[in-house]
Amino acid sequence: MEGSATLEQICSALNLEKGGTISEYLEDLVETSYIVRDHTWNIKDGKESNLCKFRLKDNYLRFYLKYIEPKRTQIEKNRVVVPPSWTTVMGLQFENLVLNNFHRDYELLGIDPGEVIYDNPYFQRPTKTHSGCQVDYMIQTRFNTLYICEIKFSKEKIGLSVVKEIKQKIDRLATPKKFSIHPVLIHVNGVTDEVIESDFFAKIIDFSQFLN
Repeated sequence: MEGSATLEQICSALNLEKGGTISEYLEDLVETSYIVRDHTWNIKDGKESNLCKFRLKDNYLRFYLKYIEPKRTQIEKNRVVVPPSWTTVMGLQFENLVLNNFHRDYELLGIDPGEVIYDNPYFQRPTKTHSGCQVDYMIQTRFNTLYICEIKFSKEKIGLSVVKEIKQKIDRLATPKKFSIHPVLIHVNGVTDEVIESDFFAKIIDFSQFLN
């Protein structure tokens, strides 16, 4: 399983019935900060939803479980090569770094923490009236502003396709009237001139800015 998952998805992956035992295990992992429970919320009133996903918070633990533990014998014999899914894993690690440093996100976007109503990875389940939607990270402020943050890790410069991708997410998002949307791109390894010239993003943040 890659990335965050709902309780139902976790139970399905483990072939377990949804019940008290697995919920207790997850709660223990949340309490010890190995994983985090990311709640989505109702944009209209800013209230937290019961819908949530669990995310492995510790980046080293994620890396260990994904690559070190399954390849321990090869590592000890110096037989390991870079796995084909390396970029995917690094993308998840990068996303985790950004989410775990949300106060730095506020600083770089010029947001006063006191103005934030809710922020988290956001997901919207499909209904009869709207499509499903998932946002890497979204910040809602008391001024009816939504910062739609796309977190991108790429070995190459990010191209113009990212604009189309985020436009689709915004179109699917069930947004109340009188809300303004500010698309934000958080990246590593740069973006192409076409992305900058599109003037689509309210802010483009290079991860190196997190380290300053």
